[in-house]
Amino acid sequence: MKKRFFQSLIRPGGILRWSTACILAGSLSSCERRSQVVTEKDAEMAESQLQIEKLDTEKEKLLRGEVSQNFHIPRVGYYHADARRFFPHPYGYEQDGKFFINGEWKDQAVPAIAATSRPTAEALEHVQKVLEEEQATAGNNGNSNGANQGHGGGFGMGNMLMMYWLLSGNRGMFSPGAGFQKAGGQVQNWQRGVETQRSNVSRYATANPGYQRMVEQSRASGVPVRPGQSVRGGFGSSPSRMGGGSSFGS
Repeated sequence: MKKRFFQSLIRPGGILRWSTACILAGSLSSCERRSQVVTEKDAEMAESQLQIEKLDTEKEKLLRGEVSQNFHIPRVGYYHADARRFFPHPYGYEQDGKFFINGEWKDQAVPAIAATSRPTAEALEHVQKVLEEEQATAGNNGNSNGANQGHGGGFGMGNMLMMYWLLSGNRGMFSPGAGFQKAGGQVQNWQRGVETQRSNVSRYATANPGYQRMVEQSRASGVPVRPGQSVRGGFGSSPSRMGGGSSFGS
């Protein structure tokens, strides 16, 4: 009798929703195991959050003119600290049994020596060239402060900030051009744009408890948050600070 009564509650014509019925039945834990699907907006906010955290983590190093091993700037490349240059693949990237090391394909993986270093003058000139192109692209799109995504994907204003910081930290190591000079007048706008995005992400996370679970599980699994993914435990989760969590579900 009790089982038939519970089933009547959750039938389409029943009195209560499934979540309420679970609570009354003392089965909330089973509801929490249900999956939540990642939306386009979830993925967009997660990408913004990732880029903001990247800025926060690397800012001081970049302002000192240093770049971390395998640090990536869209359109500039992945930094190999030993070679002091940017390349299209990360250090140690494997393909067809070969390993990409300091711009060359090697038969064996070789551990990097340096964790950070200052780029060469040629590498800095390349960064300056990309910075100038990014500003031109943003201007052509009617968005001179680069607040939207930049050419080639990524967090446009954040990418330009990182490039400007790196160049600023290496004054005297390259020949400043018009692009670098122009960027100096845009830095405050870019920084305000980042703070606006930071606030947007914070509000979204507060209003959507399941979103933070997605971010936490992405960190633990190393899998980016993408639309259509299923995340375990979305129902009943609560907002928390940006940190670790469990893995993505299937």
